[in-house]
Amino acid sequence: MKKTVVITGASKGIGLSCAKLFLKKNYNVINASRTDSGKIENKNYSFIKTDVGIENEVKNLFNKVINEFKKIDVLICNAGFGKFAKLADSRTEDFDEMFNVNVKGVYLCIRYALPSMLKRKDGTIITISSIAGKNGIATASIYSATKHAVLGLSSSLMAEVRKDNIRVVTICPGSVDTNFFDDPSAELGSSRDSILSADEVAEVCLISAELPQKALLSEIEIRPLNPQK
Repeated sequence: MKKTVVITGASKGIGLSCAKLFLKKNYNVINASRTDSGKIENKNYSFIKTDVGIENEVKNLFNKVINEFKKIDVLICNAGFGKFAKLADSRTEDFDEMFNVNVKGVYLCIRYALPSMLKRKDGTIITISSIAGKNGIATASIYSATKHAVLGLSSSLMAEVRKDNIRVVTICPGSVDTNFFDDPSAELGSSRDSILSADEVAEVCLISAELPQKALLSEIEIRPLNPQK
């Protein structure tokens, strides 16, 4: 039976690269995003408009997926964004918005995907954190805090569900060449052509989803090999 992957934020960046790669591996791919700007044309691709920070929309997403595909083999919690400023200059609304998408969105998607996985005693949950969630970065205190929260949530979840044959894998990329760095306030210490590509991070997601049955990669750091100034 064809496997099914739900990817949040699969209209651009790492999520879009994951969608294209998993389609090549003959998965059913569901893009759960606010927009479908990736414009993928493939019979195995579906777009379900979803704001991951809104519970009713997330609930509706997973009801639709289960009704149509009967199961969820892989969930990739990729949707997220960052706004950058020194903490003293930051805004409460930016704090609320980042935590709503980057943390609450991950929590909601996992919560609504889990019942199907627990019933089948099978599944893989991949959360996209960041090196910034492990090492604080100046002007990224709120973003770093959200990604640190994803690490904590994922680690606790792994302890809960590994006995049910559900893998929880957290991927912590370093700098990745996506629209993330189009924001001039997002400081990049290396040239964009020497940092990771979204496709390279997607390859790690695929490896995490297709591990041998008894294997678990709980946390993966992926960094540029030789970043250049």
